[in-house]
Amino acid sequence: MIFTRSIPKRRYRNYSLYRSLLRTDFQHRCAYCLVHEYHNGSDANFSIDHHRPRNGMYARRDLENEYANLYWCCNECNQNKGDQWTSPQEETLGFGWLDPCESWGDHDLHWQINSDGEIAWLTSVGEYTVKKLMLHEREWLKDYWREIAKRQNLREMLMASLETREIPSMERTLIEQRLQELNRYLEPPVFHRPYRK
Repeated sequence: MIFTRSIPKRRYRNYSLYRSLLRTDFQHRCAYCLVHEYHNGSDANFSIDHHRPRNGMYARRDLENEYANLYWCCNECNQNKGDQWTSPQEETLGFGWLDPCESWGDHDLHWQINSDGEIAWLTSVGEYTVKKLMLHEREWLKDYWREIAKRQNLREMLMASLETREIPSMERTLIEQRLQELNRYLEPPVFHRPYRK
């Protein structure tokens, strides 16, 4: 998946003020594991990641409030990433962080998620990112990916059955209702948390 960024209407001196725009640009999903806010307890479990870290050995403090360096990220991916960045030696070997805002950074180019929920990297960038974020070790994430695959397969099967055979109207209605439920899960609605005033 590639995320397309908006151009902010104004430049903020505090990166946290980009939160709402980031949620929209990243389609309410984690930039790395792609979990949707709906499936991870709302935006309360998401935060802003500095793709190039603002602290640590390879800190880029100058990018702290640069919109192009900010990514919408689930808290677990953000905590696992922390202030890590690739060393020049690692970059020479082809390792680096996935960047889903660049055409080369499409998740599908760097790893494959199997129907059993296991993730297999396809490139050195995929391997580096998967291992650093511990995507391959999170059991809840494997369960999530497995459930997504199961529902995608069911949706495809039901859609094909509607197109390829004559179905009595009652059965068609049930299939269409089930498709609506599947679509809601696979393309979830967006909720905005109420904030105390």
